[in-house]
Amino acid sequence: MSLMDVKIHIPEIPAEWTQRTRSGHTNVWNGHFYRNGLPEVKLDPPQHGLYAERFDDGWYWVCDCPKCLGKDDPFPYIVCDEHNRCETCGIHRSELKEKPAWGVHGGWQCNFCHTREHEARKNAAIEAAREQGHSENDCWYTDKLICPVCASECTSDDIDPEDQDVTCYVCDTNFTVEIEYDLANLGLINSEEEED
Repeated sequence: MSLMDVKIHIPEIPAEWTQRTRSGHTNVWNGHFYRNGLPEVKLDPPQHGLYAERFDDGWYWVCDCPKCLGKDDPFPYIVCDEHNRCETCGIHRSELKEKPAWGVHGGWQCNFCHTREHEARKNAAIEAAREQGHSENDCWYTDKLICPVCASECTSDDIDPEDQDVTCYVCDTNFTVEIEYDLANLGLINSEEEED
């Protein structure tokens, strides 16, 4: 039977209960934050890819795997065991030797594929910067954080507030940012006062 055809009654949960949340695969009814006086109940589905849905006659485990359902979910919350695969190479999560840490459109990516794609992006950015004649001088007196090696634009979120260090997310270069404020441009003084 296809996972899409699964509809398993959950007798432990009364039909009148309406407050259910999810925490990963676990479904939680009457969580402590509801404060409704009903007992909190936590249940895991009989298999991955199912979640609890309320129908008129009670609660049932039904398919919630977007891949089984043919939905284009950019970051699926839950997938079934069959679709629990690297989006790039297709390796099943159970075959991995280390935990995947990279969420990508449609699911996750194994470390091998992530590293390979990161290195390709890094090499392409460094080559493009070299071809454009990019140098550290292009990074001075600008309102953007520009990597001195690959010319990628970083964000202020990338700055370590303790020492103003930045690690470029494209080429992994560490560099220090020196921030200078122009008080006239910030509107703290007018430019005529500055000339005096």
